[in-house]
Order: sequence, then structure tokens, then C-alpha cells
Amino acid sequence: MTTNDTRLRVAIVGSGIAGLAAARILREKHDVTVYERGEPSVVIGGQGIANFPNATHILEAMGFDYKRVGSVELGAWKTVDKFGNHLHSTEYDIRKRYGAPLVGHMRVDVRTELLRLATVRPEVLGLDANADPATLVWNNGAIDLDAKAGKVTLEDGSVVEADVVVVADGIHSRLRNKILDEPVDPRKTGMTCCRVAVSAEAAEKALGKLPRWWEEQREVGQGYMRFVEALDGTSRLLVAYPLRDGAWMNIAWIFQTQKERESTTQSWNADGDKDEILEIYSDFDDELKTLLKVASEVKLWELQDLEPLPTWISGRAILIGDAAHAMTPLQGQGSNMAIEDADGLRLLTQPGVTRDTVPKVLEKIDSIRRPRATRVLMNTRSASRISSAADRYAKFDDNCTYPGILNILKQQAIKA
Repeated sequence: MTTNDTRLRVAIVGSGIAGLAAARILREKHDVTVYERGEPSVVIGGQGIANFPNATHILEAMGFDYKRVGSVELGAWKTVDKFGNHLHSTEYDIRKRYGAPLVGHMRVDVRTELLRLATVRPEVLGLDANADPATLVWNNGAIDLDAKAGKVTLEDGSVVEADVVVVADGIHSRLRNKILDEPVDPRKTGMTCCRVAVSAEAAEKALGKLPRWWEEQREVGQGYMRFVEALDGTSRLLVAYPLRDGAWMNIAWIFQTQKERESTTQSWNADGDKDEILEIYSDFDDELKTLLKVASEVKLWELQDLEPLPTWISGRAILIGDAAHAMTPLQGQGSNMAIEDADGLRLLTQPGVTRDTVPKVLEKIDSIRRPRATRVLMNTRSASRISSAADRYAKFDDNCTYPGILNILKQQAIKA
């Protein structure tokens, strides 16, 4: 166990899911500061994310509170055509099969909970008294990095020095190319995602009652992922799952990009045009289109990913989250990989880690995490534009059975 006089100084760049999850884990043994270029409310909006068993067992170990977040356990996925006719369904006990649940929740609620876990008093989480809360620095993001020295230059011109630098500043990372020998930029996929969240109250007001497929989830107290397939070669897809104890429904409309825009390339939170989306889905079930009409926010995002990187590390710095392996949501694994990455940093909390050994520890993390994330990226890319929902989730077992980095090391030791 590290002691106070061997605690490392950790600088985390970015306060998204990857950065805050990393802060929660590293605070257990080290002094953590998170630098964020935006305001505390940098993640806003009512869009959902799904966390699969490969991430939820890690969240549970952190003390993540599903009740506080309003997470909804999802027990299955069901596929219908654009008129609502049943095509395919899969139901089994996901927690029993994988040891952890599949859950849906609001992105902003997840970030709020991770912020709590990173900053709450240690006794609240049952941590050692020395597990000091992480420090958050707002409106002062990182603009430059000396990875070998562990020095980060901030927007205000100040330079901070750390023993470890965790770069978690997203797909359009400012620092990624400070770590890589050759610059790498995101790759457009030709697909766009429109994301909305609709309240049950708004849906009932517009339709007179909740759609039967929504109501049945509330009746049984468990949700499911509902896929709506065009099945006409256009690759149009809709994915819906409940949030906030079933009081909201996340709906993602995925389709071939109609018009490239700088706003939807640079941000996943750009405003979308309801009329444009309604035109694209004009032949879909009227009930679904009504739900889009009453959504309070419509966000548009041109789907991009990154080619597998040759390394995530340099000196004292490591890339995690979308900065390391951005991928599309076709298998819903983006935030899950970020949480796996944060778990990978547990190697920095193990006995014997010192400032001098940090580069070697980062090499070990890279050797395990980068191949894993690359495989999930390839699984996601294999979900082609016109594949069915069943095809997209053919890799479900591979995605969901990741046991965490410490268990990976145990498995490697047994095999050796």
C-alpha cells in the first residue's frame, strides 16, 4: 500500500465520463487534480447512455448508486420493423449471465454521480481516510503537454507538473498528438445520430397515453432496448430505452449523413432540426414521429471514430476514453470503454508504484487496454450500415465479459 509520502501527483485532463471515473479510482492512493476547459455544467442535455456488464461491475466496485441516478435495468432487446411489427427478441438474465447488469441512464446523471464519487469525503465510500477527494479546476483546460516531464500547460499560461498525466479530453483531443509521433484525427463514418429524450408526461399529453411498448416496461419494472429497423437498404435505425426510473425514454435515430456540418462534426451536442429528421423517417410509425415532435431537445452528431492508435502512452502520459479510441454507438460501447480504461489505471494504485516506475506501469496498462479497445472498435465497425440489430449484437459476449485489469493479470499469470 502506498503511504502519504509516496502518493503520486496525478493530473487528469477532461471531466467527462473517462476523466471522472479515473479520478474516482486514482484518488484512492494518489493526489488527483482534474482540469476542465468548460464550466461545471459542461455536460448538459437529456440524452441517455447504456452501460453494459463489462462496465457496470466496475461502476459497482466504485460505489456507483443506481438509485441516485435513476438507472433502469434492461433485461432484453427487441426488434421491430418501421411499422411496429415484431422481428426478433432476446431475453435472458443478464446479471446472472455476466455477473452485472445492463442499465440505461441519463448521461448528465451519470456524470453527476461520477463527480460525486471523485469528490465526496472518503468515509462516505468506505475508503481509507487518506483517499482525499479529487480537486476540480474549471475553465482552465490543457493546451500543451511535455509527456516525458509530466508538465501540462493550461489555458491561463500556467504550467503544472505531475507524476502521471491522464489525457481524457475527448475525440477532438488537444493533447493526443502530443503523445503520438504521427498526428491522428477522427474519421467520419458517413452516419449521423439524432439523439432525444422524451418525458412520459410529454408523451402522454401528445398521444393520450404511453405507447404500449413503453407502458409494458413500466408495468414490469424492467426495461429493454427496442430497435426499429427500416429493412429497405437505407440503413435507418432507431434505438430506444428508458431512463430515470422509466419516466423518460432515450431515442436515437441513426441514418446516413444527409449534409455535413461543422457543428455536428466538432460536437456531439449540436442542435438538430426536427423537421429534417421527420422527413428522413417520414415512412416510420406515426407514434414514433410524434415522440420526436414533443422532445424538448434534439441533438445531432455526425458519427466518427479513430483508427487504432500505435500507442496510448508517452513518458508519464496516457490517453483514455474517446481521446484514445473513439467509436460509434452501434454497439453502445463508447462510455463502457472509458470506464474500462479508468479501471485499467488501478495498476497505478498497486504496492510498489513510485514516480520512477510510472512509465513502466503505463506500458503494462497500454499492453492490456489498447488491444482490448481495438477489438471492441473492430466489433463496432463490423456492425455495418445495413446489418440487423441481431447482427450488431453478435459480439455481445465478447464485449460484456471483460473482467477488469487485475483479473486479466491473474488470468495471464495462470496461463503462464
